[in-house]
Amino acid sequence: MQYLTLVRHGEAEWRESSAADFGRPLTRRGLAEAADAASRLRTQGVPLPDVVLTSPAARALETAETLARELGIAPRFVARIDVLYLATPDLLASVVNGADARIGHLLLVGHNPGISEYARRLAPDVAPRSLPTGACVTLHCGAEGWQAVAADS
Repeated sequence: MQYLTLVRHGEAEWRESSAADFGRPLTRRGLAEAADAASRLRTQGVPLPDVVLTSPAARALETAETLARELGIAPRFVARIDVLYLATPDLLASVVNGADARIGHLLLVGHNPGISEYARRLAPDVAPRSLPTGACVTLHCGAEGWQAVAADS
């Protein structure tokens, strides 16, 4: 069985400049949201993620590192993936479809609107229109391998 968890990063500090967007850190609330997401994941009754792939932006990376720490996932299983920064649903799909077949539970940390749109594409009847900060959606994938994960799987 394969599971895919999509997480929107926690609340981040606001900065006026778009040039400073990449380095925006989590607020205290954002750190608490990441810890709460980890707590929710532990109670879902699914295996813990094998790998955490994250946008390299400060707020996403902090969210991923907090999730991993709270879930007992070793730092070596947290990978920064440059293309996840403000990724579109199609780009998120290509990352998922390219995941190693040995991964049973893949967790992605990303940004809106892409992460919410991708969740809705995969689970239109379940996923909210827009994931709030720190929200997570875990999906059981009925596809045969990550390369086959799509809206109908």
